[in-house]
Amino acid sequence: MIVEEPKEKYDQLITDGYCVIENVLKEDMLSSLRKVTDELLDAQTDEQKDAYRSSGSMISVYTHSLFSELVVYPRALQSLDALGFLRPKWSSGYVISKPPQSPPLFWHQDWWGWDDPCSYTALPQQLFLMYYLVDTIPYNGCLRVIKGSHLNRHPLHDSLPSAHAAELQKVENEEHPAFQQYPDEIDIPVKSGDLVIGDSRLLHASHGNQSDERRTVITLWYHPYFALLPETMQAHIGRLRQSDTWSDADWKRIEELTPIYEGKVEPMNWNRTPGPELK
Repeated sequence: MIVEEPKEKYDQLITDGYCVIENVLKEDMLSSLRKVTDELLDAQTDEQKDAYRSSGSMISVYTHSLFSELVVYPRALQSLDALGFLRPKWSSGYVISKPPQSPPLFWHQDWWGWDDPCSYTALPQQLFLMYYLVDTIPYNGCLRVIKGSHLNRHPLHDSLPSAHAAELQKVENEEHPAFQQYPDEIDIPVKSGDLVIGDSRLLHASHGNQSDERRTVITLWYHPYFALLPETMQAHIGRLRQSDTWSDADWKRIEELTPIYEGKVEPMNWNRTPGPELK
């Protein structure tokens, strides 16, 4: 069984906003992902690097067909199943790689559906699945989170600009609250091939990469209860972005995880800012 003590992992995900499943990616997949991501990162222009100085990169997974295999990676889907997420849907993902000697990733949360009351309930509307391709510790830019911030208001909620705003990505002001350390933050160091599952509403960031090597993570977005989401939310998620890079076989591979919406309701407005309902 990949997920030991699945009830405890589920409870941690719901209460704290995240959990870690160890040793999900096998070495052959890890090697393939390292090769492909290194090629994509080596091809970045100086302008692209400057635009994403904080995160390091934001390369869509639609740029290579290997990522379609990762979307349906059996050990990951088995992990979601063990946690009780039986019919997840997938929407997007990115290669996020901090180069050597790079600044911290700013504090942010990634949820966009705060206009709907379901966003203030315990059940996650969207999960991030993070695959780190190297071992991580604070020195080379490991993940850090504020436990419970997906359900409870934190001072950062009132001081952060729009997530992924250009001024944060470019690190125009290193004194901004988004780049600071907080007493209630915790580090989440992992081994390469481990899987971090988190609620998209969770406040998270990363340390700067002080090492001389890249620190690469692939983040994929899943919707564990797509069929139960409000129709306006389904309408937004159901507009799955297309790519000329992926083949028909790639799209066929992820067919069961494709979020389909066939109704006529207008998609929900995109809102990344939690309302006063978040206490």
